Formats: sequence, structure tokens, C-alpha cells
Amino acid sequence: MIKMAAIDLSNFVPYELLVDSETSKIVKAGDIEPIFSTRKLLDMKDVIYDQEWLVSLKENIDLYHMYRDLTRVEDKELFQKHNVRFDVTIIPPKFLGKEFVKTAGHFHPDAKEGFSYPEVYEVMHGKGLYLLQKPKKELSRKEKKAKVLNPIEIIVISAKAGDQVMIPPGYGHITINPSEDTTLIMNNLVSSSFNSIYEPIKKQRGAIYLYHTNKTWIRNPSYKDDKILVKEAIPQKIANKPFYEAFLENPEQWKFLNEPWIKEKWI
Repeated sequence: MIKMAAIDLSNFVPYELLVDSETSKIVKAGDIEPIFSTRKLLDMKDVIYDQEWLVSLKENIDLYHMYRDLTRVEDKELFQKHNVRFDVTIIPPKFLGKEFVKTAGHFHPDAKEGFSYPEVYEVMHGKGLYLLQKPKKELSRKEKKAKVLNPIEIIVISAKAGDQVMIPPGYGHITINPSEDTTLIMNNLVSSSFNSIYEPIKKQRGAIYLYHTNKTWIRNPSYKDDKILVKEAIPQKIANKPFYEAFLENPEQWKFLNEPWIKEKWI
């Protein structure tokens, strides 16, 4: 019998968590029966840069797998009480024509006017590029006449295994696996009180930048003459322990996921 090569992520959760390195799927999650959905290529046809490559493919290939609410039975009540969900996303290395594989990208709705729901990520294996993008502000006629600058603000964060990443209110986000040979596996804590909004990024045919296979950022031509304000940020220590354990120990620490207005500093 051939032994499966497994990626062991058990140090991030209070149960045995194994991912098959060949299939990039979870094969063991303690006593949890892992349920997942798969983002396939044609699900993302509107945000793929290399459309020539896309139409040349004959197969609707898998791009990444999303495991929602990967919590133990004994922990579910606590997570539900605080309206927080623990997810795992697995993104195998792949080229999408001229760019590295990425997530579809989305925004979050407002928890309260002026404060969209935030999210936190923890890289468990591999490396990830997190592209955060603010929506374009609609200028008034007076502002347009005065030629007020209206740049689209983006933040780029590069993270490796063990790093934690904050997605603050007001930003949509896309995750990229910039590796040619290593699977990106990350978990996240997020409010369970909303559904993500995919349409704005889909309408613009992706984020304002994409990560080319030559390992440079290139501009998405769909944004035409839009001005861009680029900021770089580094991963920040959101919790002193892995997210799952930190939530069990002090769920009140994560209250900002549902009430973002209580948090003073984001990035």
C-alpha cells in the first residue's frame, strides 16, 4: 500500500488536521466530517485576466477548496453564541494563464453604516499574497469639476506560515498563491452574520492588480484611467496563539468581528 503524503496542520487547531498533498483536500479533521465546496475555473471566468488561455481549456478544473465551520461538536455552541465562524481554505499552486492562482475576491456588507465586517486570516502552510482594495468612490459633480483626485486605494500584504493578516472594514480582498510548487492553506475567523458580495470585483473583471507568472504586479486594463494609491503592510500579530485556540480562551477578544466600530486601530 502506498502511503499518502500528508500536510499536518494539527498545531493550529485542537484536533488532528491532515491535508493530502496530492489532492489538496482534508483527509482528517479529528471527529469532524469535513464538508467543502470547490471554486472551479468557470466560476471565475469573469475575473481571469488571460481570456485567450481560458477559452483554450477543455476542462473546468478545480482551483481551490473551502471548508466552512470546521469546528468540533463541543465548540460549536460557543462559536454560534458569538456569531463567529472558523473556516479553512486550500489553494494548490497553479497558473491561470499569465497569472498565479487567486481567489474570486469579494467585499463584505456593512455591520453598521461606515463599518463593513472585517475578517482575519492565519497562514498555516505555504505563502500568500493578500490584495486589499477599497471600492471606487463616486464623486459629486462639484468634485469632478474641481478635478478632485479619486484614487483607488490598495494594500498588499505578503504572509508566510504562522503569519496573521487583518482585513479591515472598507476593503474587498483577494488571496493569491504566489508559489509554483507549494499549496497555500489558511484559516480565517469571520462573522457568521453575512454573505460576501462578489459582484463589484466580478463587474471590474478582477482586482485592480494581478500577480503575473513572471512574479510582477500588472495592472488590470478594465480599470482604464483610474488613479491608484498603493500601500504595503506587513502581517500583524492579532493573537498570541493560533486563532482557534485564542477564540476558545477568550471569545470576547473577537467581538470586533461583529462590532468593528469598537476597534480603534486596524493596520
